[in-house]
Parts: sequence; C-alpha cells; structure tokens
Amino acid sequence: MRGGLPHPGAPMAALLAALCLSACATSPSMPSPRQLEPAQRLPDIPDAFRAELLGGRSPDCRLRGNAVYLGQGRFLTAAHLVDDMVPRLRHCSGIQLEPTVVFGGYSLPVRLLRVGEGHLEPGIGPIYRKGEDLALLQALTVPAGPAAVPCPSGPLPGQDVVVRSAQRRAVARAGGMVAEDRAADGAYADLPIHLEQGESGAGVFDAQTHCLLGVVSHRPDDTPGHSRIVPSAAIRAFLFEERAAGAGGQLAGAPAPEDEAARAGAPPAGEAAGAGGTRPAAGRMAGRSPPPAGPGV
Repeated sequence: MRGGLPHPGAPMAALLAALCLSACATSPSMPSPRQLEPAQRLPDIPDAFRAELLGGRSPDCRLRGNAVYLGQGRFLTAAHLVDDMVPRLRHCSGIQLEPTVVFGGYSLPVRLLRVGEGHLEPGIGPIYRKGEDLALLQALTVPAGPAAVPCPSGPLPGQDVVVRSAQRRAVARAGGMVAEDRAADGAYADLPIHLEQGESGAGVFDAQTHCLLGVVSHRPDDTPGHSRIVPSAAIRAFLFEERAAGAGGQLAGAPAPEDEAARAGAPPAGEAAGAGGTRPAAGRMAGRSPPPAGPGV
C-alpha cells in the first residue's frame, strides 16, 4: 500500500512507509487459558470475529492494529505488529507495554505463540519467508463467541470479499496474486481498495460464506488504491505448522492445507493463483526502483 509515517527528507521514510504500527517483544509465558463467563453468541459474520490489538512501547512506539479471533483464545494478526521491525527502523526506546487484545467487550492480555520469519531488506523493508506476515496470539482467558475459519483456498480474482477493521467494513473484488522476487518469500493477494494506517491485521472474508480469505499485510503497492493481503493458503500453512509443532493443540479450521483443498475440490494454491495470473511484486521488477513512500497498513 502506498503512503506511510511522515518523516520528510529522511532516508528511512521509504522503509517506514511499508509499516503502519510499532511492534514489541513477546510477553512472558502465561498459564493455560480459562473460560470467561458466557456471553450472548453473535452471528458467524465478519463483525463477530474482529478484535483490536494494542501494545508496543511507550511513549514513541505505541501499537494499534487488528486481529481475527480463531477460537480457543487464539487471535491471528500481522507479524509486523508484534515483531521488532518497526522499533529497529525507528530506533525506539521506552517502556514495553503488555500486548492486549480487545474483543467482545473484554481486554485480554496475550502472548505470542508463533510469528512469521522476517528480515529487513535494504531499500524495501520487511520481507517475510513464504509471505507469512502473520502472528498467532494466545489469550489467558477464552472469550465466548464465534471463531473464524480459514477458507480452503483463495481469494480468486474477481471474488467478492469483505474487509473488516476497526476503521471500516468494506466490500471489494479481489485481484490477482503478487509474487515476491524470490520464490521462498511467497506471494500476496492484491486487493483493489485503499486501506489506512492502522488497518494491519484486519480480516478479509468471503462475502458469501464468511470464511477467512486473508489478513491485511504491510506490503507496498505502486498502484494507487491497492493493498496486499496474506492469502488463505499461507494462513492455513502457518496454522498447520503451529499445530504440528505441538505448541497449542488443535486449531479451529487448520487441517493440512493440501488435504483440505482436495476435500473441498479446490485446486492447489499455485493453481488457484494461476486463474488470474501471478504478477511480479509491484515496483520490484527488473530495472525498476521500489515504489514511492505512502501510508502503510
């Protein structure tokens, strides 16, 4: 996405533009989750899955973003909201704030279960292995309410989607896949909608079934009015790896990605992406410089 944190004349502005929020280190481990008092169950619609994420460092690197509730006290968000990318770029100091998720009327302290593997690439900013700009958080208590389930595949080009963040509820049609330069760094799904600073980690849902199609990422795009999301194939693989590692047991909606796609009659992730073509990462093709700075998500 375009735009970013205002920093006129500074060499780091292009890097900061790809990020929307500060990040912080993980909190100490917590005991097993306990069940909150039952609350009225909401319909299984995107609005019911949305959570806000707060934390960072005080006073200069406060964090605010979005997360998606997966059930069992677990929340999915963007990795760049909880890793050390922004503090490293901004040379932040200050007091570490305990990460907190606000969901269903509760403020829930959370700890980090799993985070995508990323690094800072000169002139580009954060790059995540396999495109996994994702983080899985565990709350101390288990809130009542519906849980989002990742879609078996998608989004496909032209598919109707709903973006639900703290700032908006918007309907759009998904674009094609945008590959990174290196195959190991995966690809992101294009979304022809302008998202604002602070919308990272928001869920993108199928407009009909309400399954989770993606999570809003940080990646810049040199096309005005376009954003990037981590697609469902990457989400399912990320959650499956966490479950396989035995870090948290069974996760809602996270069977082996290839098995689930086969059962649903969906093509493998690579074939699904091919339906609309996979284009090179915007602004990073041979002979082109990175896109100009703009507000990140």
